[in-house]
Amino acid sequence: MSHSSNDAADRRNVLVGGAALLAGALATRDAAAQSAAPGHDYAVFTELSPESKLAKAGFNARVFTDTDVRKGSAIRCDFATGVITLAPGLYHITGMSITPYFSPNEPPEMTTIRSPASAGYCRLRTYDPNFVVPPGMRGIENSDPSIICVGSPASANLTPSLIDTYFETDKTAQIILEHQSGSNPSQIYLRVYSENSKWHAMARLTIRRI
Repeated sequence: MSHSSNDAADRRNVLVGGAALLAGALATRDAAAQSAAPGHDYAVFTELSPESKLAKAGFNARVFTDTDVRKGSAIRCDFATGVITLAPGLYHITGMSITPYFSPNEPPEMTTIRSPASAGYCRLRTYDPNFVVPPGMRGIENSDPSIICVGSPASANLTPSLIDTYFETDKTAQIILEHQSGSNPSQIYLRVYSENSKWHAMARLTIRRI
């Protein structure tokens, strides 16, 4: 065999080997990108009003009753406690929380608007089932590391407290939405069941893994 034939064969072998290495590198890159890509999980949970529920002094857990929409398995809600469990990842979370004044004296399809009105807000925090929160408004201070976000100011005149935040966790985490309307709420409700209708959306969280 001539030198030219040997050189051509060597070049073919180099090209074939190089192509195989490039294909392997691309496959590895694509696999890594696919494993790192978010699962596009999302969920929307709402607290409707199947019964009336008075607000207590200090922070009250918003206990969701319904799943508006949900995709994937990364986001789960316990409808007995309102605690939401999140798989590891980065999340965009928005929400609202409402409280109204209510008494048996309201005319049908109406709520009382008061001035001055009790002020308050919601907040989102991480939840530890093994931690017993001390009683009172300052059982957990807003400066505590467990507080993810404090909502905008609101009143009990059906003015919503709003949140818009991001939350990142490298392990499974639990979060909870709370609302406070002062240390002595009077005739303030977390839920109002009236006119035989549960369709009063008092709180909502929208969560998307990104």
